[in-house]
Amino acid sequence: ESIHENDTAGTLYERLMKLGAQLVLKTVKAVEAADYPSVPQNENAVLKHAPKIFKETCEINWNLTSIQIRNFVRGLNPHPTAWSILGGKTYKIFAVSDFNKNDVQNPPGTINTDNKNYLYVKTLDSWISIEELQPEGKRKMNIKEFFRGNKL
Repeated sequence: ESIHENDTAGTLYERLMKLGAQLVLKTVKAVEAADYPSVPQNENAVLKHAPKIFKETCEINWNLTSIQIRNFVRGLNPHPTAWSILGGKTYKIFAVSDFNKNDVQNPPGTINTDNKNYLYVKTLDSWISIEELQPEGKRKMNIKEFFRGNKL
């Protein structure tokens, strides 16, 4: 199973969970029938634990490239969720898309919005469009829903 262009950690988890359940059944049947391959294990291998993820490590660094930020957001969706401070307020960011606009004048983190339909944030190499976010204490919403009752 390959990772699709718009997969998030959540969508990938759902697909792999189903495949994993099928594989467990297949493996149990193979063990019952004593029909499974022997795979040598390296007893001296050093195991590495994944680093713990803290809230601070989930903050979006706008000094990264657009693809790095897009993958960062996808990898943290649905939990623990990427976040950023935009217009002085903290928002969880659930979905972004590329908005390739060459711009060397504005620094990373610059906000461009019409407060109705779009919210772009400057990255190291271009701009990203925020598609889905969640203000503190409110529900998750797409950008047009957000602008019906909020402004940046």
